[in-house]
Amino acid sequence: MRREILEEVGVNVKDGLSYIHSPSLVTNKGESVVDIVSLCEYESGEAFSKSTDEVENVLWLTTEEVLSYPNSPIYLKESINRAETLIRIQSSINAFND
Repeated sequence: MRREILEEVGVNVKDGLSYIHSPSLVTNKGESVVDIVSLCEYESGEAFSKSTDEVENVLWLTTEEVLSYPNSPIYLKESINRAETLIRIQSSINAFND
């Protein structure tokens, strides 16, 4: 997965990716896709779309920006909410272990 992220958007992410979920959906162009969603931490690189066939655009947004943006698709908001839940769980576990 780390290699795929680097190949598609030019960003290195740290070890320790966490799987979130894999919803299937139909894009605005009518294409059926499976969206594999993982939580990861940025390490290095300049994010850009290496191929618009694979990734239409790359944006850095906060959770609040994604959730409040009126054109954010429901599937994206659901993925962000699931990732935020995992972050809270991981933070609680880390706090308990410290």
